[in-house]
Amino acid sequence: MSHNAIIAQADKGKTVVIIYQQDYNNKVHNFLKENYIKQPHKTPVNNDTKTIRETLKQCNLIFNNQIKYLTQKNPTPPKLNARIKIHKPNNPIRPVINNTNAPTYKIAKKLNDILKQCLQLKNQYNTPNSEIFARDITTLKINEQHRMITYDIKDLYVNIPIEETLTIARQQLIENNDGNKTEQIIR
Repeated sequence: MSHNAIIAQADKGKTVVIIYQQDYNNKVHNFLKENYIKQPHKTPVNNDTKTIRETLKQCNLIFNNQIKYLTQKNPTPPKLNARIKIHKPNNPIRPVINNTNAPTYKIAKKLNDILKQCLQLKNQYNTPNSEIFARDITTLKINEQHRMITYDIKDLYVNIPIEETLTIARQQLIENNDGNKTEQIIR
């Protein structure tokens, strides 16, 4: 067995970890196995790009001159980078996915902008970042009956139920938009 060490980024802070390449690879493979993630037999990138282009052409929310920009040139599959969770037992990984060259990257950003305009979320407890959270929490009136809790959600994004998410999004969009716009966003 080769004992080649690599330098990997830790999950928290600006820390690095020196780890054997084989141990790093094992952690990544364990994560993939535990989350039932399988590598496709062939890369669907070209089919995805074609489907995205065809869907955009049918969408009235996207102007024809935007389609060329929103279709990724020379797309590649997303790349997984693993951050080592040095604060957890057995030091599992936190997957970080680089999607910037994926077929859906640009359209996902555009869809995010559209959703921000079309959805009025009722939850008053959302906060966009930790800086705003820190500012807002200083104004809270807290007494001894209050409790502060945090949740550590394990592998959140690999566990999001897609169909249920689309159903909830459709319901929220229907409340604030016409049916045609809603169906175009969902498609």
